[in-house]
Amino acid sequence: MQRGDFTKIVLEHQGRIRMFIRMLGAAPDAVDDLAQDVFVIAYERLEMLEDIDQAGPWLRAIARNLVRNEARKSTRRRRVVNTSLTDVMLGLADEPDSDAWTEEWFAALKVCLEKLPQHGRALVDGRYQQGQNASQLADQTDMTPAAVRQALSRFRGLLRQCVETRFQQAGG
Repeated sequence: MQRGDFTKIVLEHQGRIRMFIRMLGAAPDAVDDLAQDVFVIAYERLEMLEDIDQAGPWLRAIARNLVRNEARKSTRRRRVVNTSLTDVMLGLADEPDSDAWTEEWFAALKVCLEKLPQHGRALVDGRYQQGQNASQLADQTDMTPAAVRQALSRFRGLLRQCVETRFQQAGG
């Protein structure tokens, strides 16, 4: 692998790596820093990548390790939003044959998000795209913070079930 190939790798994978990091539970304002760290580490270890076609899984492994380390340090710095979600997502990402991080998975998640009721989409968006906490979301709705957390838990379960069902139906 030549250093000149690195630009191609960055251009091809930077968006997906950012999305992957965010999906693992990183705080929205930490995603760019963590993605940059992924590519710095990748550049330093570029000789370890034997096949450029394997850059995606290799970069995701680096990102997974960085987010895992951030989750361990999260009591000192808040770069991970939801450590329980991060633990679940890291567990999924560790499955060797997991299709969880393929483009098809993201497409299925998008379809499943559209199937949620409007208030569910608003809560999920507020929490995971905008990085708002349960108290902030409760202030915007007629819910208590505890009710927001319970609703988010229910919607995460619905999303997971929907994505899994779509994969089973597609044979993936």
